[in-house]
Amino acid sequence: RRSSGAMASFEETIPPFQGRYFSADMMSKYEPLADAIKKVETSDGRDEGALAAFEDHWAKFMDFSWCSQWDGRKYDILFYGMSGYTGHLMMQYLKRNALKKMKEEFTFAFAGRSANKVVELRDREFAGTEWADAAVLTASFDDVVSIIDMVKSAHVIVNCAGPYMLTEGEVLIDACIWCKTDYVDISAEIPWSLRIKELHRYAVEAGVAVVPSCTGTAYADLGVMMLAEKLRDDYGEETRSATCYCTGGGTAAGASGGTLRTRAALDAPDRSNEQLRADPFSLGGFIPRVDRNGFKVVDVQPGTGIVTARARDEDRDATMTRVSEDRKMGVWRAPYVHAFFDSRTVRRSNMLQADLGNRPWGMALNFTEYAMLPPEQVAMARRDAKGDEPAKSWGQYGMSLEEEESLYKSTGREFRDGAGPALEDMGDTWSGFFLYAESASGNQAQCSFIGSDGYYEAARVAIETARTLRFDRKKLPFKGGVLTPSTAGARCLVGRLIDSGVRFKMGSWHDRSDRAPP
Repeated sequence: RRSSGAMASFEETIPPFQGRYFSADMMSKYEPLADAIKKVETSDGRDEGALAAFEDHWAKFMDFSWCSQWDGRKYDILFYGMSGYTGHLMMQYLKRNALKKMKEEFTFAFAGRSANKVVELRDREFAGTEWADAAVLTASFDDVVSIIDMVKSAHVIVNCAGPYMLTEGEVLIDACIWCKTDYVDISAEIPWSLRIKELHRYAVEAGVAVVPSCTGTAYADLGVMMLAEKLRDDYGEETRSATCYCTGGGTAAGASGGTLRTRAALDAPDRSNEQLRADPFSLGGFIPRVDRNGFKVVDVQPGTGIVTARARDEDRDATMTRVSEDRKMGVWRAPYVHAFFDSRTVRRSNMLQADLGNRPWGMALNFTEYAMLPPEQVAMARRDAKGDEPAKSWGQYGMSLEEEESLYKSTGREFRDGAGPALEDMGDTWSGFFLYAESASGNQAQCSFIGSDGYYEAARVAIETARTLRFDRKKLPFKGGVLTPSTAGARCLVGRLIDSGVRFKMGSWHDRSDRAPP
């Protein structure tokens, strides 16, 4: 993959960016190189002048200098896909927080397929500020040269162009790996995560951090990390189980057009990877269950004979689809809209801790996530639950997702593509993540996070992750791979989130009086 030799083979399967750039079509566009290749082939490699010309042009092809329009400037963080609602959120977070409470000065630029749209948004958001002339670049996934120039212009790319599963964003990620540029996005989409995890070994080799799903629900992953470290530090024990309860409150201001498009894409039938999407360990993790002889318990696929390790019942998604009571914590719980994705992320984190650091949180770790039911909603949720059927999923506003969607439709708060609720309409909105964990011997730890609305938290987590990668790299335990927020940012990221205003409490959960926007 990383061969710089002139005669490297291009017949093997190679990642997406290289498949486009190192192609006969692309080489033919660099006519001096194409001519040099012909002369070398005609002379069977005996023409020293032709070989010298080939080596010269090949070096220019390898460093992109034959086609690149890069001006040599390198920004600390570059935001791509900035013409829509997510771009608006990122700019608002920069203006209200990151640039206002600067731990260190940093340079940034924006980019998108249409520079005019990005400029229009930049002018609206930053008019009259010192950042009114922030640079704007043009790049598109189907123009590989523009991607090269954009990636070379940044230390960290934050990709805001979703729904990710409907794009060719892996071309951008592979270009980042090739050019040694770290990558962040806010995806939280299982199909997308399945696609890009195939680039993991290349990112490890290159020492490039690829961090998808740096969004508002990353606090579950970060919370398990904090609790696992607490149990290890205090008791010298691994974590056996961890649970996150998600809740929130305030005005349900609406669903952005991007959210609606992503939900539609995720709900669309996809038989090509249906089994993978349903596998609780599809993004990685441990399946510790063994039979009496010490062998893994497996499932054998009828017709093919394909053998896969069988997940424990406690790890299956079905365990998170019921309304039930956690008597130990005094919590009534229901299915949470992001539970399937977040649980896979935590399992991947545990695997990465083992693979990259030889120190998993727990070899037998079980993680579950639920919505924390408000006391006044428990009776209704229990009444609506129908036997063994999956119960309704809940979001952050103390109502079921079905009720939330009905509210948006009846009040005209389902926004068109590229638009979403105003931040002013979410001023009283908060989101909370309440976690507890146990070791095998029963020792416990608890912590909680309180943040703003999920949309604003997506911008916060993405930008603070990017700043962590840019400025705290020497302190980070892992430098490369397709990582998770916790394995990429570790305690440095948690520290930045707290400094930015997020409330964090270790040892117990935030009291009800603290459950308000930070």
